[in-house]
Amino acid sequence: MFFCNYLHGQFTIKSVNTDGPVTSSSMLSEEDWFHNTLNKKVTYDKTVKDLLIINRGDGLLESYDLKFKKQWTFKPFDTVRLNNGSNHFFYKDGTIFSAYMTGSIYAINVKDGSLFWVSKVGAKNGAENHFTSQSLAITKGKLFLTSRTSRNLYVINSSNGTLVWNYKLVSPHSYRPYLAVNDKIFINNDPLINSFETESGTPLIQKNFESNLGKAVTNGKLIIVPVTRGDKIVSFLPDTFEEKWEFKFKDPYYNVGEKIFVNDNNVYFATESNSDNSGVYCLNANDGSLLWEKTIKGDIEKLEKSNGTIYGYTSDKMIFSITIKNGELNKIQTKYQPLSNIEFHHKFIFYYAKEGLIRYQLEHKNEEIVIPHRGKEKGADDTQILFVK
Repeated sequence: MFFCNYLHGQFTIKSVNTDGPVTSSSMLSEEDWFHNTLNKKVTYDKTVKDLLIINRGDGLLESYDLKFKKQWTFKPFDTVRLNNGSNHFFYKDGTIFSAYMTGSIYAINVKDGSLFWVSKVGAKNGAENHFTSQSLAITKGKLFLTSRTSRNLYVINSSNGTLVWNYKLVSPHSYRPYLAVNDKIFINNDPLINSFETESGTPLIQKNFESNLGKAVTNGKLIIVPVTRGDKIVSFLPDTFEEKWEFKFKDPYYNVGEKIFVNDNNVYFATESNSDNSGVYCLNANDGSLLWEKTIKGDIEKLEKSNGTIYGYTSDKMIFSITIKNGELNKIQTKYQPLSNIEFHHKFIFYYAKEGLIRYQLEHKNEEIVIPHRGKEKGADDTQILFVK
């Protein structure tokens, strides 16, 4: 195995030719342990629609029809602590893929809440924080998850839940969504970014940014990532990690985190602030030049895009929108503090708060609780919602 001290900038990990899974050890220890139970292979169904899925912070996964009548509740049966660990599920054609803190990963049939398969990492009855802040997604039929406890990157067959390959990372801090570009996977491993061949798991390049990192995004040519402690955005080439441009904030902003995306070769991102206001920026993805910026009062907690409009909210119960085409800014003061992503259905905005699922009517500015939150108030934190249309 090739080793290099990760505190000394950029270095290349030697490629390893192998006919089997790539792993950093010939045998998985109890800490790295992986087990899979297959009920049946995942069967996708594109006809599934008119459902609302809520992934509550207290670990309950719920399905409702569009009249807000509960269809089923999934409660993990083999986790020591009932908590979603700020993990976000991935939905594809009638199937939900979800992970939990103590190492369980589930493929769930959205029609009835039954299981296709379940996999488990770590000691069988352990209580370690294996998966926290993971954003599941499928690339080339694979799920990618990083364990906080074992530092393992697990690559799992999304069809049956089996282990395809794994790799021992340097740092336990891998909380950001991975990035897929062509046939490569990029994993944030603060203060590092690692790249791998997607199919074989062959390690390619590892670079030390000497800082915590936000979510990496791409315009197809460059990888663009926020450097949290450096108060800047940097870009580099995916094949060589050669840096191409950087953009520094002129105000005392910080913590872009996952509030960043690329649209039509422009980079959009939002910050928090050490003063009264936060910033929303638009940069040219090719050269990092500033196209426009907006000032928002308060700390911005969320930023996302829907139908040509940027939406976000602050920690002061304010939802804002910016039209991408002309930069027009609008603000909505809400009665409840959003704690989830924002979803749009018909002429309504939906979000989750400690009081439950909130529906905001844009035309008449009416706001109401349509599904009350039942349980501990903190169980509403970092909830994820999705309308299956």
